[in-house]
Amino acid sequence: MEGEAKVSDSSAQRVVIVGGGATAGMIAVRLAGRGMRVTVVEKAAIGNGSSSRSNAGIRAQFGVRETVTGMMYSEWWYAHAHDLLHTPAGHREPMIRQNGYLFLYEAPALAAPASRPDLRAEAERSWERARQYAAMQRSIGLPVEILTPDDVRRRWPHIEPDRLAGATYCPDDGFLHPHVILGETYRRARELGVDVRTHTEVTGTHSRAGRITRVETERGVIEADTVVNATNAWAARTSERLGGMPLPVSPLKRYLYYLKPARPVMSEEAWARLPMTIYGLGAGRGALTRPDGPLLCLAWAHETPPEPEFADEDQDRVDPAFHHEHGTENFGYATLAQVADFAPSLADCGGLCATTSGFYGVTPDNSPLIGWDARQENLLHAAGFSGHGLMHAPITAVLVEALLTGNVAGGLVRLPPPFEQHAIQLATFDPRREFNQAHHEDMVL
Repeated sequence: MEGEAKVSDSSAQRVVIVGGGATAGMIAVRLAGRGMRVTVVEKAAIGNGSSSRSNAGIRAQFGVRETVTGMMYSEWWYAHAHDLLHTPAGHREPMIRQNGYLFLYEAPALAAPASRPDLRAEAERSWERARQYAAMQRSIGLPVEILTPDDVRRRWPHIEPDRLAGATYCPDDGFLHPHVILGETYRRARELGVDVRTHTEVTGTHSRAGRITRVETERGVIEADTVVNATNAWAARTSERLGGMPLPVSPLKRYLYYLKPARPVMSEEAWARLPMTIYGLGAGRGALTRPDGPLLCLAWAHETPPEPEFADEDQDRVDPAFHHEHGTENFGYATLAQVADFAPSLADCGGLCATTSGFYGVTPDNSPLIGWDARQENLLHAAGFSGHGLMHAPITAVLVEALLTGNVAGGLVRLPPPFEQHAIQLATFDPRREFNQAHHEDMVL
């Protein structure tokens, strides 16, 4: 069970975790369960950052083998989280809804005009890569399906099959409920004796011989044997403040849109079962939708400059070009138009009613940074999730625990039951790695 021991040994390893999101909370639970004395330091409130602003998807359909393995574990963990966190009866709201993830791939001839053979070739490569990834995913044990256009039409009649080359679908994927995750994770952390300090900003450190000995905060000093940087989009500035290495984590603004249907497109039951759907990959594609109660949530990655000095209040700043209320010439309606290419009845059933935003912490290869710092030998980073921090949190906690307890053999971390037959190569996520094509994650949305 997750976090069995309660801390009482004053000689136990003292761990300070900087950050108050889902990743920090799950790391705290695992480490406190191993008898460590854990302090979580968050400069604002729990869930102040991306955890509470996430689109909350969870999937194992990725292109890097280590990430697929880790996400299979995360999906299992969320499905069993209340047992693992000892949630009291009567408080067990679902943390995960496994509606699946449906990736739609566009027929090359329809992806672009004949005058753009480069875009047609890109669409063809995208579909070929999807089938290669599916074969890799299935070899690990992920129940991903490769679907024909007719398969898609039979299961989801609102999608136009003539536009498709095919699709991939995994029923174990879906979406999460962040408020439940944050609430229960930190409840369990406190139950295990974790000292959770909110509205307490880290201001610096005391170090000796390349090791942090104390963490300075605006509310006093905390003695530390190990420090964990779990601040994601803030990770680069946090590392600098802790005397650590420069981290290649770029804070990029991302937006979510909400559509309120004016008329039904399908039955309420069919609506509630809709998968997270991605409308093509490649140039000009990649919009996605999922049901959010009676609303439809939409998103689409876009090119924006990094904002390394963003303030907390900038998380909810919606720039005019991205606000749905600024006419129809904005990114929200461009996202909706892309959905309309594949599912016109869904896109035309109502209008956009809300825009929200937050920051991704993006790395050069789109894979996270989980491992030891190059300057401070007892500083460990768990950040840079490129929009996937909430779904990564359970496996990130396992990897951090292994690093702190020395449960690493040959650079491999063997996963807990029932995934003990699986192992993850830590070099894939090492913050000191070379960011080359070998570990580049293509399936980032």
